[in-house]
Amino acid sequence: MYMQVIDIHAHIYRKVAGITKGQPMASTSLGRVTVGNRQVQFLPPSFEDSSSKTETLIAYMDWCGVDKALLMPNPYYGYHNAYIKESVEKYPQRLRGVALVDFLQGKDAARELADIYDEGVLFGFKIETDSTFQCASHKRMCDEEFKDIWDCCNQYRQPVFLHMFRDCDVEDLTVLADLYPQITFVICHMGADACFRPWVKKENFDHVLDLVKNHENMYIDTSSVPTFFGAEEYPFPSSIAVIEKAYAVVGPEKIMWASDYPGMLNHATFKELINLVVTGCKNIPDNHKELIMGKNAQRLFFK
Repeated sequence: MYMQVIDIHAHIYRKVAGITKGQPMASTSLGRVTVGNRQVQFLPPSFEDSSSKTETLIAYMDWCGVDKALLMPNPYYGYHNAYIKESVEKYPQRLRGVALVDFLQGKDAARELADIYDEGVLFGFKIETDSTFQCASHKRMCDEEFKDIWDCCNQYRQPVFLHMFRDCDVEDLTVLADLYPQITFVICHMGADACFRPWVKKENFDHVLDLVKNHENMYIDTSSVPTFFGAEEYPFPSSIAVIEKAYAVVGPEKIMWASDYPGMLNHATFKELINLVVTGCKNIPDNHKELIMGKNAQRLFFK
């Protein structure tokens, strides 16, 4: 049976040029990057120049049966709006690109977003709180200095893709979801580090699911869930349990499949990431898997 597959969380970059824990990151070769003075294996060694090029992503999509993808930025990799824009213009039937600005710039960031939205190529906004606040850990998403950013996204009815790390991120999300009903909030990685790490409140995941269930403007994606459960390997039973729990609480219309390509290729093949839901989640019927794997994303992002 044919099932449309749309990946709402894939990363591309010519070179890593980001920052993590206050240290710069840069591509070297054979999937490695430097982090400060250290060299680490960042991608599989087959990524010879440690880049994630558009044509490689398209080849994976063609090989594994992925129809379309959202190109997701992150300051962890660096600022690559120009490359994402170029890629969307080259493959307009396959790709859409999410915008990235420096959240800490406040009003200036809001003006930059407005210019991007007026141009009409990139859309939305991605915030990953660890990279964003790593040099300003006392700041929060709901601080008054960032209000213009949220107002801009709300005015333009743009989605926000949110990767949370802290208890206070979950608290802020609760406020933002009510204040900005015209923003579609997509909670990346099923709540990610703010839900599955030992240093956060155990009840955060249940709270996030309740928020998604009770707000029309909130969704979650399945990207990189296997990385939150130690050394567990495919077929990732703990990840299946988490996805099926989310399904039982929020229903199939609020969940979207995502790969977190290419970093997740360190943990599984692209096809295994697809099958995490398609063949692994046996408690989700096929017609609901169709929503999760592609129809929800088609309705929200590829009209």
